[in-house]
Amino acid sequence: MRRLILFFILGAVLLAGLNLVSRPFDDNRQMDAMNALLADTPGKEAIIVGSSVGGAIRFDTLCLDGADFFFVLQDVFETRAMVELVLSRPDPPRTWFLALSPGAALYNNAIPASGRSHNRRITYRFLFENGRSGLIDGDWRQYAVTRISPALGYQDWRRRFQQMLVTAGLRPPARPIDTLIWRLDGTLDPAQDAGMAQGQVSDRTAEIRAIAFYDAHVAQRSARAISDIHKRIRAAGGQLYIIVPPASPGMQASTLRHLDAELQTLWRSLDEIEAEGAVVINGWRDPARSYPAELFVDPNHMNPEGARLFSTDIASALKARGHGEGVTCPG
Repeated sequence: MRRLILFFILGAVLLAGLNLVSRPFDDNRQMDAMNALLADTPGKEAIIVGSSVGGAIRFDTLCLDGADFFFVLQDVFETRAMVELVLSRPDPPRTWFLALSPGAALYNNAIPASGRSHNRRITYRFLFENGRSGLIDGDWRQYAVTRISPALGYQDWRRRFQQMLVTAGLRPPARPIDTLIWRLDGTLDPAQDAGMAQGQVSDRTAEIRAIAFYDAHVAQRSARAISDIHKRIRAAGGQLYIIVPPASPGMQASTLRHLDAELQTLWRSLDEIEAEGAVVINGWRDPARSYPAELFVDPNHMNPEGARLFSTDIASALKARGHGEGVTCPG
């Protein structure tokens, strides 16, 4: 029994020591970049929130003065927390674009099976820095790891060792991160589209099935989270546009083969949220045109040419539905 007690005492001392050592040597470049994006949101006409597919929405094409505030691998529960943060600040945007990847509604980053629990901890870190201390979707595990034990919650200790060398004057400081926003350049080879898409969908399907094993109701809660986002924005006097950008032909075909039932459930949920007053532009279910592989940089992300074309289609769809004022260019 004494040995067991000693083991726990030594473990606690080690953890406390790691926490103490780790704090002064944080690599804060990502937090700094996220804070810079947040600082750009007050006073803007519009904002994009959600996951990395937000790169398919271009404010220059929509003729809006907007802020990019979407992040790679973000699930809808994290997006809801980010929306609440922006709304809590002075003069938030009135026009909101939620960039929704279909897979994001099937993920829960609190669960290690998602392979994205580090993203939840990054989100918590950012929220803590900005005075938001609540749980995300009731997630106390990643909250506790981030709040109490950053040494366990840190993704890359190598960067801390590098920062120690910087502090000691043994290496130059790392360059700041200019931006975290994914607006990717390049052209997807149509001949490689189907194979790349099949590999990505296979990996994601395995993760989604594993998440569902631990969290059988993630899709229903995701739908409620999107509805909550709409209600909070509407209560603040804003308008929500839910944008589902297209994926490459291979990505959409492979996803439909593996996750058709989940997609149909998501589309029904979006219909219900649209009935509440949100506006949905769905490039998967109701594409304005064909979007060939050449308009993508990888199976899930549009390149600049594709983003401009899709944003033109967004503007046309909104104008046709009576939402053109303030979100389309004159003429």
